[in-house]
Amino acid sequence: SFPQKLTWQSNQHDISICKMKGKHEAECRNFIKVLLVRNESLLFVCGTNAFNPVCANYSMDTLEPVGDNISGMARCPYDPKHANVALFTGGMLFTATVTDFLAIDAVIYRSLGDSPTLRTVKHDSKWFKEPYFVHAVEWRSHVYFFFREIAMEYNYLEKVVVSRVARVCKNDMGGSQRVLEKQWTSFLKARLNCSVPGDSHFYFNVIQAVTDILELDGRPVVLAVFSTPTNSIPGSAVCAFDMTQVAAVFEGRFREQKSPESIWTPVPEDMVPKPRPGCCAAPGMRYNSSSTFPDEILTFVKTHPLMDEAVPSLGNVPWIIRTMSRYQLRRIVVDTAAGPWGNHTVVFLGSSTGTVLKFLIHPNATRSPAPAPPGSQSVFLEEFETYQPGRCGRDTEDERRLLGLELDKAAGSLLLAFPPCVARVPVARCQQHSGCMKNCLGSRDPYCGWTPEGSCVFLEPTFEQDIAGGSTSHLGECEGLVTESFVDEPDGLVSVNLLVISSVAAFVIGAVISGFSVCWFIGHRDRKELARRKDKETILAHSESVVSVSRLGERRARAGQPGALLAPLMPNGWPKELGKASQHDLDSGVLPTPEQTPLQQKRCPGTLQNCSWEQSHNIINAALRDPGTAATELEAELSDSSGDGSYGDFGGTPRPSPDRRRVVSAPGGDGGDFAEGPPWHPEQLNFNANNGTGRPGAHLKRNHTFNSGEAPAGGYGRHGTAPRAHGAGPPRALTDLHHLLRYGVERTPSGK
Repeated sequence: SFPQKLTWQSNQHDISICKMKGKHEAECRNFIKVLLVRNESLLFVCGTNAFNPVCANYSMDTLEPVGDNISGMARCPYDPKHANVALFTGGMLFTATVTDFLAIDAVIYRSLGDSPTLRTVKHDSKWFKEPYFVHAVEWRSHVYFFFREIAMEYNYLEKVVVSRVARVCKNDMGGSQRVLEKQWTSFLKARLNCSVPGDSHFYFNVIQAVTDILELDGRPVVLAVFSTPTNSIPGSAVCAFDMTQVAAVFEGRFREQKSPESIWTPVPEDMVPKPRPGCCAAPGMRYNSSSTFPDEILTFVKTHPLMDEAVPSLGNVPWIIRTMSRYQLRRIVVDTAAGPWGNHTVVFLGSSTGTVLKFLIHPNATRSPAPAPPGSQSVFLEEFETYQPGRCGRDTEDERRLLGLELDKAAGSLLLAFPPCVARVPVARCQQHSGCMKNCLGSRDPYCGWTPEGSCVFLEPTFEQDIAGGSTSHLGECEGLVTESFVDEPDGLVSVNLLVISSVAAFVIGAVISGFSVCWFIGHRDRKELARRKDKETILAHSESVVSVSRLGERRARAGQPGALLAPLMPNGWPKELGKASQHDLDSGVLPTPEQTPLQQKRCPGTLQNCSWEQSHNIINAALRDPGTAATELEAELSDSSGDGSYGDFGGTPRPSPDRRRVVSAPGGDGGDFAEGPPWHPEQLNFNANNGTGRPGAHLKRNHTFNSGEAPAGGYGRHGTAPRAHGAGPPRALTDLHHLLRYGVERTPSGK
């Protein structure tokens, strides 16, 4: 609740007219734009009053209206979104605003008091070009206005916004009836230079806020907040300007444009009339009133309001710089008597999102003969949020827009104005350093100190603090600081050391995990590639392996047909009839080529324990050369061997061998005897000299079909029987050699 409350609303008539002019109902209200202390008993207030500005005086004790309302034209803007400044001095009201509904006519205006009403030249771009007024201060015999506008001297660069400072004499009486009547005769303006020096200066051209004149290190100084344009990189800076340097610039050269197409150039000193244009007339001077100035001086002032030189900042560098931030700085307040002895300067900067930054200022750093780097005059203390959605309303960009920032020195707090609410926050949060003397002293916050009781508190007598250097090397390390800080202050800030350690740890852990992952992936890929290569090398190296074709006729083998065995007696290893198999029975991908046909192992059958492969091979070759003799010798050999020599002792399917990776398998019938004789045609072993080949054994044919299930033409013969030769000579019996077939013959890679 408030002890006193004043509600000043627009009447219904003004609201209706405002709506008729095309404005929204929300705009047709009375927005307070001027609130000044006129004297010890009166409060001067101006409001937009539904686009019909009105001013009134109220008693400071009772808030009751005093006197009649007066027009707010040229004292208060029509639109609440338009900027304006106002200042009372000597009983006179100095304002800077726009005077019309469309905000075309910008003006610096003096009213009230005993002096005549004065204004700037109307619709003259050399005086104003779309200005945005920020602040006004009184210093000595002048009133200074800080604003930004489009620079006409850079019109060849399209629209360039620059920051300015303009001044007028407080005792200006206006010009003569011929020149500048009821207009300022002392109006001059100059550019404010807030930039980072270098080969090409980086300018902060958009002025946002200015303090009143402060006494810093024995000098009258104003601190101003600047930012970059909206189409540039986001950045803000705080520059300080000595009022003596500002006044000196207005005593310098003028700048002029001789024609609308020419550029602006300095005016030669001998072309400036005497007395100097822009000076204040006073009693005892040659001209005791501005209205008595010669027309030559008045005309020069009217056509040459711009100074050639810019006002430099203290130290020629910004005191505070913030670039590439998520916000821009908009408001500034300064406590020049911070600390228990009031000997420190602390700057509070309000951002566009309600964030407050706190800096400790060292103004004496600018007196060093060596140029100081930007930002060396300040020490960053802390940053904290002030907007509370739970109390103020929605957390939107418009709701968080900071409208005003004020310092309540007596209460040790800041007052922040947002569209939905006003917030109060303390100037320091010393409790976040409690429990650790090192951090309390290391913060260098002049509002906080270490007490003998062992806590960091808002400064009272008998404390310790080291603002000058923050010397904490003789103190031990702090433990438990983060936990205690968050317990005491829910909105406490995490220390920089913790953030750095966490960032480094996260990077290292991520790098290690990534490294192990990459190594595992590469190793897994290499192992797979190595295994694949080994499989290929194994297949190529074991050239004695035989590709299994047992699956090519499993259906017919299961039907009861005995499988046919690949005849090893044929010169190049595979029967010609293999190509006659049907497509569904043969998979060309599993059939080896003659060059890939492996060599069979040298093995001796169980019934020929004393034989060798060479002996068997010699017998077979002899059979090819002389069938009769070879058969007789083979029978003799078999009769001498142990066990039964019947071909029925050997199955139709070779025994598996561990030395082979793949084997030729052909499913055979049950039992060891062939029900229909040996697996070749008698005609195939007919050594007829008249077969037309002209060489022994040429009549031997490859007509076996793997797993085809088809009986060879002509049937099978029995053991010890053979068809008679058609040629001369007695017929000889052919011994069954099929029990040797499963061991194959030793062949060279060429198939011989």
